[in-house]
Amino acid sequence: MKFLLLIALFVVAASAVENDDPISQEANVEYNGKYHYHYELRDGSKATQDGVLKSVNADHNGEAVHGKYSFVGDDGQTYVVSYTADENGYQAVGDHLPTPPPTPESVLKALEYIRLHPYTAPEKKH
Repeated sequence: MKFLLLIALFVVAASAVENDDPISQEANVEYNGKYHYHYELRDGSKATQDGVLKSVNADHNGEAVHGKYSFVGDDGQTYVVSYTADENGYQAVGDHLPTPPPTPESVLKALEYIRLHPYTAPEKKH
C-alpha cells in the first residue's frame, strides 16, 4: 500500500513539472550563409529568425537578421518582440517595450545649428 502511494506521489509530481519540450522545430542553413529557424514550445513560447550574409561596404561583409519571438508572461499575457539586427545594430519592437521620450526642442535646435555650422580647425600659424 505504501509503495502504491509512493508511486502515485511521483506520478503527480512528474505531471506538475512544466514541460518545455518542443512542439515543432525546424532549421535550414544554406551554403551561401542564408539561414532560417523556427521553434515552438509547449509553454507557448515561439521564435522565428531569418538571416543572410550581406556586403556592408567594400571592405566589410556582415549579416542581416530579422525575426520575432513570443512568450507567455507570469500575468498570462503573450508578449511579442520583433527585431532586426544588422550594421545599424539591434532594433527591437514590441508593444510592451518602453519608448524614449521625444527629443526636446532645444536639443533639436542645437543639432540643426551644428549641422549648419560645422567645426573647422583653426589655421596653424608659423
